[in-house]
Amino acid sequence: FVFEMSNEAFAGVGVGTLQPDLKVWEIVGWTDAQKSNMYTDWGIYFQNTGNLPASVKYLDKALEINPNDTDALRRRSNVKRRQSRAPAAVLDCITAKDIIKRAHPFGFDHKINLELSDALYESNRLEDGLCSLHLNRRLFSYTKGQAVNHRMINITQNIKDALSDVTAPAVYRVIDKMMNVQEVAKRHKKLKSECDVMSILEAEEEFLSPLEKSRRKRHYKIYNHRYLDKLWMDVGFLKEIRENSNLCIKEFVESSTHLKTLADDGYRIVRTFTKMLHTRSPMYCRNSIKGELHQKYQQENLFRIQYQTRRNMFKILRTIRSLIRTNKLQKLKNFVDDVMGNYVTIKTNRIMPWKFEFVNEVYNYLGLARINDYKIPSDMKILTGRQRLMILFKIPTELDFNRKGQFENLLNKRPSTVDPKSEKFKKQSARYEYRMRFAKYPIERSYLYHEYAQAHLDINSFDACCLLARKSIDGKHFEHSDFAVDLMSSNLNGAAEAVRGKNYIWAVLSALVACKAHTILGKVEKQKEMLTEAFKMAKKLKSIDLCLFIDICLKVNTEEIELKRQMMSSDSSIKRKMRRSSSFE
Repeated sequence: FVFEMSNEAFAGVGVGTLQPDLKVWEIVGWTDAQKSNMYTDWGIYFQNTGNLPASVKYLDKALEINPNDTDALRRRSNVKRRQSRAPAAVLDCITAKDIIKRAHPFGFDHKINLELSDALYESNRLEDGLCSLHLNRRLFSYTKGQAVNHRMINITQNIKDALSDVTAPAVYRVIDKMMNVQEVAKRHKKLKSECDVMSILEAEEEFLSPLEKSRRKRHYKIYNHRYLDKLWMDVGFLKEIRENSNLCIKEFVESSTHLKTLADDGYRIVRTFTKMLHTRSPMYCRNSIKGELHQKYQQENLFRIQYQTRRNMFKILRTIRSLIRTNKLQKLKNFVDDVMGNYVTIKTNRIMPWKFEFVNEVYNYLGLARINDYKIPSDMKILTGRQRLMILFKIPTELDFNRKGQFENLLNKRPSTVDPKSEKFKKQSARYEYRMRFAKYPIERSYLYHEYAQAHLDINSFDACCLLARKSIDGKHFEHSDFAVDLMSSNLNGAAEAVRGKNYIWAVLSALVACKAHTILGKVEKQKEMLTEAFKMAKKLKSIDLCLFIDICLKVNTEEIELKRQMMSSDSSIKRKMRRSSSFE
């Protein structure tokens, strides 16, 4: 049997050009009806094998040839529902119903009506699906009406679950949010021809505590695990990869756009699918086991978490002691910042009943390790007062030209002019300000102010360093938006944060940080005030080495003040002599 080749397959193809990529059976000159049936059969085949994108592709080709094919529309609607694209499936079903009504005013297809009700149900339009079943129920025969009754019972039960007393708190929270959005949208804005900055509503930034962030993250995992079982980790990975810079590289314009769209579409489909399942079976309606067995499991889970938390805290303390013995202060500082900022803040008092004691112990360990770093160097030479103070405070007095040359060469090789030191300071300042908003204990606030002051000192911002060091002692709080105003309006005689909580360790450390800034600026009088205050608090610690260190600093400071007065008196005497000589002339 010889097939007749289709001339349309090669129409418009010239000599020396590539032929279209067609299958063997597509070259044969089939009629449009035959092609439509074959494409539909291929769509059914790929639907049965699970290749849903290929199934949609061939059903689309069938509908391009015959747009009035209701069977192809119904099958494509079924495939889209399996792809979690229920709203698009509803449109296909409505189109098929309109085609039937145009052909026959009283036409009816029970398969299309059932498919429409299923698509409405999976689109979370429970009321519309129930109305569609009630309107078309009398048109079904008795045997086919059993499927309708089953769907009606299922949807009615879902509506009862969604409107039960268990879901009332969640529904009221959603209603309150919707009412707030409507009130904001209805606010009157006066239109003006010129630019009116005041008419623009400022979006309030929402600050969530670390505990609230952890709770929401946990609820998100539970939600995905409830409906997707073992795939919940893949959903979390898909959510994070959408904003991953390694996936969407700016230099690769076409591929990055395609991958970004692919990731967004995939995540949107998954979220639609989970919302559909949540509408069918709300999480709030899951009845927990009542009685003694439930209480037993709950208590065992709580004790297991408490025991593991207790072991982790002992391990943290052992690690801190080990770092102190090996004198690794920088590593100790980073470890404490990570533990206290990312682990302890998300533990409640129920899981960690000894949280206050642990926080005090960790910060006291770190403070004592930093105090032990203030020692009189054994190789200290007899120099001038300011140089001796800089050596005592371990402030570099000479520039290492080799390191400077290496750093300049490194900057020349960098493609951008971003200063890594300033970028690091921005991250540190944002972290300290965020932690300060939710710091509960005085010792933690004093520690954060001290670290923030040290960060300002590292970038040579001496005025802010002195003010923050004073805040560590005085205990004045600041807000993120009014930070600069609060710094300038701080009261130096406020209620002492460190002293009020008897955190004399961090009070002394903050005073010494301010002394470093005054030493670099050459403000000897203010330096004497801070050293005197630090000496009083060091006496309360009963630390002989620290008192000796501060006492030597005070003596050096006194010598520098005397030297400064002598220089000022000698300068004034020389000026008087010059004025007298000029008057005699």
